[in-house]
Amino acid sequence: MGTTGAYGSTGVAAFNSSKMAVDKINAAGGVLGRQIKILYGNDGASATTAALLFKKFVSEGAVAILGSGDTAPTTVSLADSMKIPSVGLIDDGGAAIYPNGPNKAPYPWAWSTSLNGYAVGQALGSYAMAHCPGGLYVLHDSTPYGIGGLTGIQISYTKALKGNDSISENWSSSSPAAATMDSELAKAKASGADCVEAWLTPQDLATFVNEMHSQGDNFTVLGNDETNSDATFSNLVGPNANGVVSAALKNIVTPTTADKAYNAAYLKKFKIQPTVWGQVMYDGVFILAKAINAAKSTAPAKIKDQLNNIHNYVGLTGILTFTKMQHTTINGPQFTAVQYSSSTSKWSAIK
Repeated sequence: MGTTGAYGSTGVAAFNSSKMAVDKINAAGGVLGRQIKILYGNDGASATTAALLFKKFVSEGAVAILGSGDTAPTTVSLADSMKIPSVGLIDDGGAAIYPNGPNKAPYPWAWSTSLNGYAVGQALGSYAMAHCPGGLYVLHDSTPYGIGGLTGIQISYTKALKGNDSISENWSSSSPAAATMDSELAKAKASGADCVEAWLTPQDLATFVNEMHSQGDNFTVLGNDETNSDATFSNLVGPNANGVVSAALKNIVTPTTADKAYNAAYLKKFKIQPTVWGQVMYDGVFILAKAINAAKSTAPAKIKDQLNNIHNYVGLTGILTFTKMQHTTINGPQFTAVQYSSSTSKWSAIK
């Protein structure tokens, strides 16, 4: 995981929750009667570092890899070539798992418990269909994360987009990729759209929103699943976050008893607020342990077979299933559109 950089808070949540999961599994007897151990590495959103860590861990005897949240094209490709399962928070699922689209075959050695960019995009596209009469302009990063979000949007947003603007971002830094968004704002304004989907890092989205307000523009701004997952974005823009739309898992909006217990335990242990990224990694660790126990083996090929037969696992993020064709556990119906209120400092489901 990247515990530094634009999505560093996501990586920290993943590391913390995996520690919680391992402690709980080991306290209950471990896996195949043995205590399990996870080795942790910060890839810093660098594909090169991720590849080095992946190969290092496998050379030291790793039977599976968890992640990476920032460098999925690299880790998923290595999982495929080295025949090592990659599980858990793998970028945003979506295009990282299904490079040829959501209805095509997934990478055979990668299983994502992450939020699934296709599904998040689909939820936001549905919102735009109902609430953006002037049309939708899409600004997105150029990675599989951004492409997956765009693809998901176009599944449910059946009108022609007012524009489709791809930009490059620097995920290795927690600073915005650009000092201004003048060009992007000008294009969005010229398109005539009343809504802008800005599928960007929290830092770049903050630049866009703050500049929009400074120029007196009045778009309805849509973000992504990172926008509302913690306070990074809202802290950067303050009152300007009011009215921004994102998408969230329904169980985050209305937590289950298990979610509440996890949230309380996480806060007590780490003294920071839990996020959905911790939940998806927590589920990933337990699913991996379940697959190894079912296989009665740590042989990667046998783990692979069992991961393809995880049916109706009760996780923090819902009832989760993997099959040979379904390698993402979270899909469209599990999301709802949410909107930020600066008066309450909260994201709430849109009625």
